Amino acid sequence: MCSHTMKGIIILIFLFVTTFGINAFAQQRPVTEMNQTLEAGFMNPPIASRPKAIWPWVNGNFSLSQITFEMEQAKLKGMGGFDIWDVGTMIDPDKIVPDGPPFLSDESLQGIKHAVEEGDRLGLEIGLISSSSWNAGGSWIKPEHGAMGLFKKDTIISGPAEFNGVIPFPFIPERRRGENKTLLQRDSVSGLPLYYKEVGLIAHPLNADSSISNATYVIDLQKNRTAASILNWNVPAGTWRIIRYVCAPTGQPLMIPSPRSNGLILDHFSAAAQDANLAYIFKRLKETLGSLKNRSLKYLYEDSYEVNSAVWTPLLAEEFFKKNGYSIIPFLPVLDGYTIGNKETTERFLYDFTKLLSDLIINNHYAKGRQLSEEEGLGFYAEAGGPGKPIHNVPFEDLKALGSLTVPRGEFWNGHTDLNKLQVIKGIASAAHIYNQRYVEAEAFTSVWLWQEGPAQLKPLADRAMCEGLNRFVYHTFPHTPPESGKPGWVYNFGTIINTTNGWWSKSEGFHQYLGRCSYLLQQGEFVGDVAFYYGDEAPNFVSPKHVPATLGLGYDYDVVNTDVVLNRMAVKNNRIYLPHGQFYEVLVLPQDERINPLVLKKLEQMAAAGATIIGPKPKRSYGLYNDAANDNQVVAIVNKLWANVDSSLVTSHTYGKGSVCWGKSVREVLMDKGITPDVQFESIQNDTLDYIHRRSAAADIYFIRNKKPQAISGTCTFRVKGKQPEWWNAETGKNVQITKFSIANEGTTIPLNLAAHESAFIVFRNAKALPAQLKEAIDKEIIYTTKGIVKANQNASVPNPIINNPWEVRFEHKGNTPVVDSMQQLSSWHTSKNPGIKYFSGQAAYYNSFEIAAGDLKRDGVLLLSLNKVREIAEVYLNGKRLGLQWHPSQIFALTDELKAGKNYLVIEVVNSINNSLIGDALKLKEYRQMRTNITRLPNAWQKPFAEASLIEAGLLGPITLQWGSLVR
Repeated sequence: MCSHTMKGIIILIFLFVTTFGINAFAQQRPVTEMNQTLEAGFMNPPIASRPKAIWPWVNGNFSLSQITFEMEQAKLKGMGGFDIWDVGTMIDPDKIVPDGPPFLSDESLQGIKHAVEEGDRLGLEIGLISSSSWNAGGSWIKPEHGAMGLFKKDTIISGPAEFNGVIPFPFIPERRRGENKTLLQRDSVSGLPLYYKEVGLIAHPLNADSSISNATYVIDLQKNRTAASILNWNVPAGTWRIIRYVCAPTGQPLMIPSPRSNGLILDHFSAAAQDANLAYIFKRLKETLGSLKNRSLKYLYEDSYEVNSAVWTPLLAEEFFKKNGYSIIPFLPVLDGYTIGNKETTERFLYDFTKLLSDLIINNHYAKGRQLSEEEGLGFYAEAGGPGKPIHNVPFEDLKALGSLTVPRGEFWNGHTDLNKLQVIKGIASAAHIYNQRYVEAEAFTSVWLWQEGPAQLKPLADRAMCEGLNRFVYHTFPHTPPESGKPGWVYNFGTIINTTNGWWSKSEGFHQYLGRCSYLLQQGEFVGDVAFYYGDEAPNFVSPKHVPATLGLGYDYDVVNTDVVLNRMAVKNNRIYLPHGQFYEVLVLPQDERINPLVLKKLEQMAAAGATIIGPKPKRSYGLYNDAANDNQVVAIVNKLWANVDSSLVTSHTYGKGSVCWGKSVREVLMDKGITPDVQFESIQNDTLDYIHRRSAAADIYFIRNKKPQAISGTCTFRVKGKQPEWWNAETGKNVQITKFSIANEGTTIPLNLAAHESAFIVFRNAKALPAQLKEAIDKEIIYTTKGIVKANQNASVPNPIINNPWEVRFEHKGNTPVVDSMQQLSSWHTSKNPGIKYFSGQAAYYNSFEIAAGDLKRDGVLLLSLNKVREIAEVYLNGKRLGLQWHPSQIFALTDELKAGKNYLVIEVVNSINNSLIGDALKLKEYRQMRTNITRLPNAWQKPFAEASLIEAGLLGPITLQWGSLVR
């Protein structure tokens, strides 16, 4: 930042500002047609930006009229659509939820048809979860298309001897790992599975250390078979292990399907299985809906991969040979825990095997699902980002899988003890960025905690996900509640419940609008990240949650990239690494791994020669087993050229062509050496307090920033943007103003930054076309100047009675024994009341109060600010009969200047809370007097305490309610 300026230019700037300055809070700047489009979308986000929800039809039940009601309510409140989900429930101790129709039956399809037709009418988007569970499959899946396993039977014999006998069929368990009984179909006579395929019959010497010295010691006995189970073999001397391997269905059923909709989980590795699966689904849908093109039904959706035992598919051996150039049969003992040759040889085989599994599921399930769906006019969405072990046994690399979809979807949880284990967002965002997918979706607020939180508790989670790259929310969940289910109705027992029967729904629009507006801006342009971290070539492989890598430090952002993108999408221009759609990175960072794919290394050599900067250690060898010696030699030859004498200590970089290779420097040091300063620098603020994401379009640089801490922060923030006007965009109101005080220096534009606890904001930079030539010149010459400000509380400006403490009159919605009117001497949570009608109240109550303003105060140069502070869960605020808006999180502040009058001012605050307390109070009544109905009987989740013993939560207006004069400080 410049420390001195030319006096004449400063005077010119001051005269311009004081002459043309207008109250920035009330006056919006002139906009161009392009800017009007951006602002119009921000104020009223399109359907594609608004939050959607997973829509459980519990046990397959639905009501046509309730479908209409819920869809109309969703549209009214600012949502964008639903994913229909026919699903069972794990929790129904009193068996009150009836069995609905089977999924995709004629009756089921009438409900789907009605939802699609209502979606057409209302302009909402509909997705369909393509099975009665969260796993692909259903009652229509034949045994040969169900999930497969590799089963084996060992026979131990000693030689020399002649063996002529039976090798039994492997045992296939009826249950495994706590699952329901399998759906394995067997022949009534033989007891064998209706479908199976012989994979191999081999023998190898049996050693005590589970090792086989060489693959040549594994003998293929297929030619010695005289029948499927009969082996005739002259056994050599020693102890031998004979193994019969068979591919057969595991019989794994769907997880928690609706009761009349069970079936097999699909074989995700098989193209034939996916062909048959989607052919049935499309046939059933088109029989009822006709053409699927240009309807509100936009996509099929698959939830996370949670198949427990599948490690095989009927054509796997053939596909392995085709891909790797050698037979898998001699290496099958490795899958039983044996070492063949040595540890490295075994690891090389396992690399080839697991990479094949990844490629099969990506090509045959996800990519084929997209192809077949798009041929029908639909998209194919899926949670193909893990999480992997130890949560789920996911066999693929996430970036390529996600990139093969129409839209990738991730997930993040609410209230989990270790959120990082289930924070599946950064990988989804990276995949979208590198594969040119506009939308980054996530199953949002997944939880086991039912009816516990309101939007204020969810906001920090949402803001974190958006800083990781999320730009479209899908609530988990919005239970569909037919009238006969009562209130709160039939519920799938996972998910933060956001639906019409939760107590705060009636005033929830502010929350939905906030997420929609944020998503809209975060869907613009391209992601800005300086670093591409290559995560290697093995599978399975998953991107970790967003974090600050030690080698990078604060202020930079990054994507993770994979082999497919390095090989097929990266090019170098002007010493940057570009993708075809315009996304670019300053450097590419290699993993801490001595292995590398020779094809990737060749590409890195080309990129460095063209001007790219590559950072990472010298690789030493290739990955796989086929042609390993030649591949290793190739790796060494290229590495010796690229890294030359770089040793990470005395020599840390080597120029190669127009580019360079670095090893031993941090990524941050390399960037700084290139003149790439941090994109965002926080000053006078504790490290790691702020998080951000940056997107750039032709019209604007868009930064979303969030305060990660539950305390207010104050300081300055420098953005790596120059020559543009900074603006403050408020996603709660849809309004934006020019930022009033900023300076421009070599590193970018610096603004004051004051954020309340967990507050977030958009800082948008657009071309300063409205400024006169002198100011543009000042910007270009990096001279400090100041313009108008934005309203913010001024701690030094007092109000005679800053806290509204006089008694509040509270009027409650009529419910049983709840008093219509109550007087509160001071604000307190309803659940602490001695009156049971208030203690257990869930619904809406209105608070009435007033305060005095002297006539002289109305002439102040500033505005009076009203802070409600803590509300459980949402408040709607009125002053002198005029609506000010909704408060759904504590950092919101209401400006009162335009509505104030001299003398007494009347304040009305309507508050809605969660249904939690009402469920508890209802359970304390005699059974015949209870009004609540639901299959859930325990809180705070479905497994803990019975309603009558559960804990109440805070409710109502808690405050303190404060008044404070504000001034223009931004």
